[in-house]
Amino acid sequence: MAMKRARATFDSILAEGRRPTGVFVMSSDASTTAVYGSSGYDWVLIDREHGVMDNSHMISHLLAAQATGLVPIVRVLENNPTLIQQSLDAGAQGILVPKIGSADEARRAVAATRYQAGGRGMCPVVPATNFSGSNWGGYSTEMNDNVILMPLIETKRGVDNIEEIVSVEGVDYIFFGLADLSQDLGIDMEADLDQLVELWEHVAATAHKHGVRAGAPLGYGFDALADFGSLDSDMSTLRAAAERSIAAYRSSEPALVEYQPAQTLLGR
Repeated sequence: MAMKRARATFDSILAEGRRPTGVFVMSSDASTTAVYGSSGYDWVLIDREHGVMDNSHMISHLLAAQATGLVPIVRVLENNPTLIQQSLDAGAQGILVPKIGSADEARRAVAATRYQAGGRGMCPVVPATNFSGSNWGGYSTEMNDNVILMPLIETKRGVDNIEEIVSVEGVDYIFFGLADLSQDLGIDMEADLDQLVELWEHVAATAHKHGVRAGAPLGYGFDALADFGSLDSDMSTLRAAAERSIAAYRSSEPALVEYQPAQTLLGR
């Protein structure tokens, strides 16, 4: 199966009047990605920043995404061209870069995703190319046209500089990170959610003014302005399901009957 191209796929879904909906995966087990792909999700965020996975785990997740028709996006640990290139060579179709706070940082991240002078290094024998350099011109052009570089807006600095960030050529998508932003602002993510919604509305409106699509976690009050979004993460979903299962069982658990061993012939 050919790998889905991020931008073309997102554009197609949006043209249908749907919001591309994804999920964060943090487990080292690629079965989680396969489950989401077979359940109808559109994209998956393979989390290398907070997830406990190495390169081999990431590659397994990428293969699972390819097999189940998901657009795979990798969140790298930091705005590092080597980490970005490594993820794309392995087969990522998009990159989420944490804590982008300025236009210069955004430009550096964009350059690392593009086959161009001073940008992404060229190597035809990697998983993303099916280990073949045939039709390199066509492949590199298609990748440059379809890769999504997504700054993560999760600091006060990022919010304050959102206008300059979304003005950078090559930044066509952004994602709003409410957890780190709440920490950076010194507020509570749940109790002060109204403040985060207000900041999100500013970020999303600024992005839309520049023709940039804005994404956010869904279900927190961001949905109305979100062009795309994520639903939870694999481990939090598993945790919630596990808690529901044990609570439901214990609420109706039958009383324990003490075990009474049968008498043996010798014991009579």
